Amino acid sequence: MNTLIIYANYKEPSFNATVRDILGEVFYNNDHEVIIRDLYNIKFNPVLSKKDLESIEQERYPAAITEEQKYIKRADVIAFVYPIWWSGMPAMLKGYIERVFLEGFAFRSENGKATPLLTDKKVMLFNTTGSTEFFRTEQQREALTEITEKCIFEFCGMEILNHTYFHAVADVDDKTRKQYLAEVRKIAEKI
Repeated sequence: MNTLIIYANYKEPSFNATVRDILGEVFYNNDHEVIIRDLYNIKFNPVLSKKDLESIEQERYPAAITEEQKYIKRADVIAFVYPIWWSGMPAMLKGYIERVFLEGFAFRSENGKATPLLTDKKVMLFNTTGSTEFFRTEQQREALTEITEKCIFEFCGMEILNHTYFHAVADVDDKTRKQYLAEVRKIAEKI
């Protein structure tokens, strides 16, 4: 199985980095081919520029976009690991999605109706928060789920395997942090 891990956190080391590493280890040990795209480390440009848009309109796709699309095409499972910032994904990842998940690649639009094109992809989402106050209620998680799962990944036809939130990772005790990481390992081993 081809597994792609898309990682969007600038901190090394961090809890997110540990999640990324556990996923990579478990997948590799279970005979997956594993590719990790660390968006900060590869210096991915998240800005969908006017030049990009004009080029795409003429069906000339920038190399940075086509390179990432090759990774997406090849993957059976895509794991996204990132912190929640301002009630959503970091701009780095949002920009990645805007630049890579283009019409004609991730979906097709005809007569005002979208047809998903990534129907053979499965998605895993691992999110962290630094706050003890936010994203603890069902209503808050449902809002995130609606935007992230339904309006992005399911819109493109991708199947959501799991969406796991880890709360207040900077403030929880070591025992809780270890429980969180054990949960990551358990989820990955099921794939």
